[in-house]
Amino acid sequence: MELWNATKLAFKNFATFTGRTTRPDFWYFVLALVLASAVLSILSEDLAAVFSIVTLLPLLSAAVRRLRDAGLSPHQLWFLLVPFAGIVILIIQLGKPQDPNLEKAPADES
Repeated sequence: MELWNATKLAFKNFATFTGRTTRPDFWYFVLALVLASAVLSILSEDLAAVFSIVTLLPLLSAAVRRLRDAGLSPHQLWFLLVPFAGIVILIIQLGKPQDPNLEKAPADES
């Protein structure tokens, strides 16, 4: 899925914590957020801060759906509370492929 479509679908389902998000959809969305934040931080640190706050809920919901797609519990997000190592662990878990034991229904569009 293209960067723009993945981002659009993630914002469309910004408060949906059920279902699944494919690995490419999630990482395209993260890439879009990083690029937008970088551009906004060049323009103004305040704009970048507001953007980060506004996009926190869509990012968390996409991460929960991505963890479900990998066959993991959404409670894995608690690793974010562990400095540095928790972020590394979570990134590794978010990068795992889809769980083959999940039913072959199409993944929800992020």
